[in-house]
Amino acid sequence: MQKKILLTVLSLSITVFAVNAQSKMTLQQCRDKAVEYNKELKIAHYNMQQAVANKKAAKTAYLPSLEASGTAMYMPNMDDISMPGGFLPTASSADAAKKGQFTGQSNVWSPGMNIELGNMTIIYGSVNLTQPIYAGGKILYTNKQASAGVNIYSSAYTLKYSEIIEKTDKAYWNMLAIAENVKLAEKYIAMLTELEEQMKDMYDLGLTPASEKLKVTVQKNEAELNLLKAKNGLRISKMYLNQIIGQDINSDIVIADSLDMEAKMPELSGGVLAAQANRAELNILKNKLAIAEYDKKIAMADYKPQLGVSAGYTTTYISNFAEDFEFRPSISGQLTIPLFNWGQRKHKRNAAKLKIRAAETELNNTNELINLEVNQVRIEIEEAYEAILIAQKNIKEAQESLEETQASFKVGLNTTTELLNSQADWQNANAQLIGSLANYEVLKTKWDKVTGKLVATE
Repeated sequence: MQKKILLTVLSLSITVFAVNAQSKMTLQQCRDKAVEYNKELKIAHYNMQQAVANKKAAKTAYLPSLEASGTAMYMPNMDDISMPGGFLPTASSADAAKKGQFTGQSNVWSPGMNIELGNMTIIYGSVNLTQPIYAGGKILYTNKQASAGVNIYSSAYTLKYSEIIEKTDKAYWNMLAIAENVKLAEKYIAMLTELEEQMKDMYDLGLTPASEKLKVTVQKNEAELNLLKAKNGLRISKMYLNQIIGQDINSDIVIADSLDMEAKMPELSGGVLAAQANRAELNILKNKLAIAEYDKKIAMADYKPQLGVSAGYTTTYISNFAEDFEFRPSISGQLTIPLFNWGQRKHKRNAAKLKIRAAETELNNTNELINLEVNQVRIEIEEAYEAILIAQKNIKEAQESLEETQASFKVGLNTTTELLNSQADWQNANAQLIGSLANYEVLKTKWDKVTGKLVATE
């Protein structure tokens, strides 16, 4: 007796441990883990951060830049400079002298000069502060492009996020549907087992031939094979969901949610307008179009006047001549006005216009495809909802038919085949409802995706 009690306690402990080892998760928990784990989403996040950094870098073009530069030259064995002496020339006037019109020589002697260069060292250094005043709008439009780049990568992150959510939801509800089908298959086998035992008793009493009993056995064997396939399908679906959420594929995950037997039709009006306003694909293409338009303005900025100013200090060191390293202030301004470029401006403008037209065409085409997609999903949801209503009706009729056939079979008014068919119809009706409900949940998520409602929280 004590041994039996001990075995019972051990059995209960193992069962409790197995239940605790299972990972029971809600749909939202699976979504959160999938988002946290997905590497493609992490890459999209890094790209978005990179775009933000580029935007900050673009803003610095408005600010003055400070630069220091230096140049050093060493020229060995330079030839000496020798200037001979001589009497100075005379002229009739200062203007004539300036013009080089000399009339003779004076008695004033100018001594010669000899400069020994030898090894010469020249060092030049400068510190300059430069401020652009006008660059044809290039700085302004470059900053706008950087902002559009941030919007593109933010939308790309949202697009990848919505794809992950849809993928996770589909795996979640698919696993739940298979798990429910496993339970249904077990109920069906239990029903067939009960009928098989009943037929065996009738056969032993000589009330029915062996062929009738074998019909039930064959149906049960087929049901057991289908149950084995369903269990294997459940294992695979668990592995797939575990892979999506970043768990070990052999983790025994358990679905915490259940199928909503009272499914309600979601609000489907305004889906196209919502998609046009929210779809990440359209936001990406709209910003690409904006960038193409800014490209045109930046290209045209090269053919507008460019104005800038700078201020700084310079110094020059020349061995044997200027060795004091004295820094001298300087202020300068630069104005550049393009005058002639052999039609380059025209060709660049045409190329930019063609790029804009290509971006507009891609945006319009994608917009049409998205409108089509929204309408297709809306029709799918309506069909799925009708399928649920039909499946619920079929279950009710199959249950009534099964109860009537079972009662008739007991009094000999129905054959074994008719009862088996009725039981199979009952199982098929329940399986159809499970599949319809799971598909409906997946389509609701798909509707949120195609209308742009699946937006990342960060």
